Amino acid sequence: MDKQFFLIFNFITFINLLIFAAILILRKNNSAANILLGLIILDPGLNFLNNVLILSDLIKKVPFCYFLFQGTAMFYGPLVYAYTCIMIGRPFKWLFWPHSFTILNLMFTGWSYFNFLFSSPVEQLDYLNCLSNKGCYPLDMQVVNFLFVFQMLVYFIYSIRLLHKHTFAVKNFFSDVEQLKIKYLTVFLYLLLSLNILLIVVYSFAATFYVEYFYIPLFINFVYLFILYYAFHQNAVFTKLQYCSLVEQTNSLENFKNYQEPLCKEIKELMEQKNLKRYRLTEAEIDFNFKQIQKFMTDKKPYLDPEINLTKFSSALDACSHNISLTINTRYNMNFFDFINYHRVEDAKKMLTKLDELGITIEAVGYDCGFNSKSSFYRAFKKFTGVTPSEFVNSIKSKEFSLN
Repeated sequence: MDKQFFLIFNFITFINLLIFAAILILRKNNSAANILLGLIILDPGLNFLNNVLILSDLIKKVPFCYFLFQGTAMFYGPLVYAYTCIMIGRPFKWLFWPHSFTILNLMFTGWSYFNFLFSSPVEQLDYLNCLSNKGCYPLDMQVVNFLFVFQMLVYFIYSIRLLHKHTFAVKNFFSDVEQLKIKYLTVFLYLLLSLNILLIVVYSFAATFYVEYFYIPLFINFVYLFILYYAFHQNAVFTKLQYCSLVEQTNSLENFKNYQEPLCKEIKELMEQKNLKRYRLTEAEIDFNFKQIQKFMTDKKPYLDPEINLTKFSSALDACSHNISLTINTRYNMNFFDFINYHRVEDAKKMLTKLDELGITIEAVGYDCGFNSKSSFYRAFKKFTGVTPSEFVNSIKSKEFSLN
């Protein structure tokens, strides 16, 4: 493969990412989450524009662009972290230790530029020629690339850790997590982490020239095409109204976590007075709550409400949501999400045994039992029974046939 091939390949990659980013950033009635995702796609696109300038020798006319685009690449990690924060309703921390890696990389890139700037014209030309030479890629830029990959690793791992904490809290509060895009964000972050690890492997075994001008654009084309498709498929490309709904739900979760609900403020005051990090219930309190929950589930069947969450559930019992959550965790050995879905599945099983009599579809059973979608119904049913609703119905029909 000659230099012309790499030039065309990087130019096509740049155009692809530019189009992908424009689709997200220039949408009508747009949301901050879409704009951030667009910037995440656009940021590496500038690196491929840099590659085009290098491989076409235009970089010799505008050498500062090389260092400028190397610098903008360092904002990739903070952008991914910011996108994670905005999707899970966490504030972006400016004073945050991984940012020190970004600052270090920017300083090193700046030092490389000033070192280049104050070198002789002959040395500058040699440096720029080395960028497109398969055998002598500049040592300082190899260091920058290594620091960049390490920096990305830190941001991705931290973002995944944040997401795992958020997922744990979500399942103790909501009965349906599809609207919160947990699955989408998990796939997104693990895909970026896998790409980063793949780059570490490729940098270890291949020449930097081929990594920069072939392997990275190759991987990026496939990864970002999938990310864009998956974001639309999972409805994670929001209108402003949809994003406001997401923010409202994450705010209600934060209120729960911080004991801001009216029925929990007394507990928060008590914890502050006694300097307690975690609130605990007595066995008698757990017994009382357990009986209340059992009666409520039998009489009112709150799990049939697709929008039920821990706050609504607890308010109906005139109890603090933390007390109810602790009781469910202790007595049922489940989080709120599994507790509600378990009861939905139990109702669904009863309905599925008389499907012909009811004259409705399997999917309709799921909606009637409180599930918001076919996928969430099938996933929960398989979790608690080991089979899908369709397999459950077929097994019933097989038993009836054998009896006849």
